[in-house]
Amino acid sequence: MALYDYLNRIRRLDALIRQKRTGPPKELADKLGISERWLYIFLEELKVELDCPIRYDRRRRSYVYKKPGKVVIGFTKELEPWQMREVSGGKKFKIFSSLYV
Repeated sequence: MALYDYLNRIRRLDALIRQKRTGPPKELADKLGISERWLYIFLEELKVELDCPIRYDRRRRSYVYKKPGKVVIGFTKELEPWQMREVSGGKKFKIFSSLYV
C-alpha cells in the first residue's frame, strides 16, 4: 500500500503543479498529507530521479514546471505484431505549408 500512496502523491502533486495552485510549501505539505520536511525530500527526488523541472514561483506562490509537461505513471500496452505492420510511419502524412513565416 505504501507504493500506491507514493504514486498517488506524485499524481496529486503533478496535477497541482500543472494547475499552478500548490500554494506555499507548508500548505502543499498539508494538501499531500506529509510534513514540510518530507515535501522537500519528495520534491528533490522528483527533480533528481525523474528529471522534473520544478521551481517555486514567488509571485504565484506556487510550484511550477519550468517547461510544459507532466509526470506519466502507469502501464502502457505494446502494439501487437500485426498492429505494428499497420503503422505507416508518416508515409501517408500530407505536407502542409507552414502558417508561420
